[in-house]
Amino acid sequence: MATDVVYARVPKKLKDAVDVYASEKGKTLTGAVVDLLDRGLIAATDERSIVALEKNLAEVSAQRDRAAAESQVAQAELNALKTFGQRAARPVGSCPNAACSKPISGYDLLALGQCSHCGQALSSLLVPKSGAPTLDQREIMILVGALGAVLGIAYLASK
Repeated sequence: MATDVVYARVPKKLKDAVDVYASEKGKTLTGAVVDLLDRGLIAATDERSIVALEKNLAEVSAQRDRAAAESQVAQAELNALKTFGQRAARPVGSCPNAACSKPISGYDLLALGQCSHCGQALSSLLVPKSGAPTLDQREIMILVGALGAVLGIAYLASK
């Protein structure tokens, strides 16, 4: 290995510190200077890599935080849909067809628009012509509220 000579004047305090380092490591003054310069150059070179790694870590952490937030929104949407699904399955009234009169669910009323048993159209239940309605108004209001919550969450999630 070829060597070159470097002449440098250094403060006394620095030279004394190098002497202490050399004696602790069992090296000559030249060996200690070479070791310390080599370490310093590696550290200076690696500093750019460390900055790049720290930047990459910050980006990955931000992506993780975004994914966690999106996961929370998705979980809220799922919970709202489950609630709506449970509410849609509950009976909200009875079929207006006198021959059927079987219970109809929120799904039958709002999604199918007809009795799942006999196929009778249910639009007349939403706006009855006259007389007492055959729908449980409380159940309808809860169902519509659950539907509104699902639509609201879907709207917010789309933003």
